[in-house]
Amino acid sequence: MNIVTASFEEPLVFCVNGEVIRLVAFKTPEHGNIKFGVDAPRTVKVHREEIYQAIKLKEKQSVETQA
Repeated sequence: MNIVTASFEEPLVFCVNGEVIRLVAFKTPEHGNIKFGVDAPRTVKVHREEIYQAIKLKEKQSVETQA
């Protein structure tokens, strides 16, 4: 894991499979919370970790059911 230091609202730009993705952290009024803005092409799926894991589990169960 890379640890990157950036100011709030300073975009982090990276490339995944040739697609440029921008990630921006925003302050919120709630203490200890931040929000992220993600600017990515629609072909790039962006999920929180728990949503991603749920999708993978559902796909695995679907494959097992078909077998």
